[in-house]
Amino acid sequence: MVLTLYLFLPVAVCLFWVLVHCLVASKTDTFHVFVPLFLACGLYIFAEACHSLTDHGSTLFVITTLIGMLAGPSIVPLLITYLHYLMHFAKNNNPVRHIWVIIPTALFSGGLLLFIIGFEAVSGDAVHKMFHLVTEDIYRAILAAELVYLLMFVIMTLRQKRLIPGSIFSFLFRGKRIGLSRLQLGVGMIPMVVMASRIGFGENLYGQGTLIAVISATLLLFSAFFFGFNALFGNQPIISMEDFRYLLRFNYNKDNKAETVESMMNDLLDDAEEEALKRIQEKIGENLHIDAWRSGETSDKTPVLANKIFSAVSKSWDEDSLASRFQHLMMDQHLFLQPKLSLDDVAESLNTNKTYVSKMVNNTYNLGFPELINILRVDYAEQYIISHREARQEEIAQECGFLSASSFNTTFKKVTGMTPKVWIASIDRQAKEAKEK
Repeated sequence: MVLTLYLFLPVAVCLFWVLVHCLVASKTDTFHVFVPLFLACGLYIFAEACHSLTDHGSTLFVITTLIGMLAGPSIVPLLITYLHYLMHFAKNNNPVRHIWVIIPTALFSGGLLLFIIGFEAVSGDAVHKMFHLVTEDIYRAILAAELVYLLMFVIMTLRQKRLIPGSIFSFLFRGKRIGLSRLQLGVGMIPMVVMASRIGFGENLYGQGTLIAVISATLLLFSAFFFGFNALFGNQPIISMEDFRYLLRFNYNKDNKAETVESMMNDLLDDAEEEALKRIQEKIGENLHIDAWRSGETSDKTPVLANKIFSAVSKSWDEDSLASRFQHLMMDQHLFLQPKLSLDDVAESLNTNKTYVSKMVNNTYNLGFPELINILRVDYAEQYIISHREARQEEIAQECGFLSASSFNTTFKKVTGMTPKVWIASIDRQAKEAKEK
C-alpha cells in the first residue's frame, strides 16, 4: 500500500505545481507552455503507475494505456517549446510549431477506435494484434524518435552556445548565478532518462520490481518538484540560490528586513523598464537619471552603458532585425558574460555573418565590438561590486566575463577612468555626502 501511494507522488507534485502556477504565475511568459507540459507529465506518470496495479487486458489497463499514448508523445515537444521560451529565440507563436499535436492525437484516436471495435475479441484476433502494435511497437518507436530529436536539440543548442553559462555545481554549493535555461535543461533530462528506460524495458517500468519502481518514482518526484519551482521565474535569463529566497517576498524578520527589502528593490530596479522607472521617480522623488536617459546627456552618475544603450534604442526596429536580436542577446541573455566571446560566436548565435554583426555594432552604437562588450561587462561589474562588497577581484572578474583579475582591473579603469577600489570609494563618498545634505 505504501509503495502504491509512493508511485503516485510525482503525479501529485505535477498537479500541485499546475495549481500554484495558475494561482501565482499566470502572467509569466512560460505559463501557457508550462501548464500543458506538467499536465502531460502528470498523466503519463499516472498511466505508468496504474500499470503496476492492473493486469494486462483489463479495462483499467487499456484506459491508462490510452492516456499514456496521449500524454507521452506530448512531453518532448512541450519541453522543447518551453526551452525555446527560456532561450528567447525563434517565433514561438508560429502555428507550424504545433503540428506535433497530430502525433499523440492520432495515436490516441487509433488506439481508442481499435479498442471500441474489438479489443475484447479472442486472443490472436487481427484487431487485438493491431491494438498491440499501436500501443506498444508504434508508441515506443515514436517516444524513442522524440527522445533522439531532443538529444539532437540539446547538442545543437550547446554547439550554438544558446544556453547562458553557469555550473550547476557552483550554483548549488557556491551561490553562483546560472542561466535558467541551463538549469531547467539539466533537471528536465532526469524524467527523459526515466522515459528512455521505459522504452528499454519494453513493459511498464514500474512492473520490473520494487527497487526500480522506487528509484524511478524518486527521480520523477525530485525533478518534478524542482522543475516546477524553477518555472516560477518565468523566462528570467539568470538566477541564483539567493533569488530562491527572494522569490518568497516576505521571507524576512525585523532584524534583516531592511537589508532584504533593499536587495529585492535593487533586483526589481534592474529588471524595470524605462517607463516603470519614470513612474517610480514620480512616486518617491528619487533621482534615477531618467532625464539624462531621455535627452541623451551624460551625467557623472549615469552609467556609461545606460547612456549608450538607451540612446541607441530605436522604436523603429523590427523584433526580427539583426540589431534587435543582437541587443536581446546582450541585454536579456547576458551573452557578454562569456569570457572568450567573439564576433564568430555572436554571428553563430544570430545565424548570420560576423561582418554584418560588426557593421551593425559600429553603425548602431558608434563603438567597436570589443569596446561595446567591455562596456557591458564593466557596467555589469559595477552592479556586482555594489551588491557583493566583500567579493575579491578574481571572483568579480570571473562573474563578469573577464579572463583574469588584471584584465578586469585594466578594462574597468579604461572605461570608468578609475580602478574598481577607487570607484566604489567614490560611490560611498557620494552616498555619504547626499545623506548629510
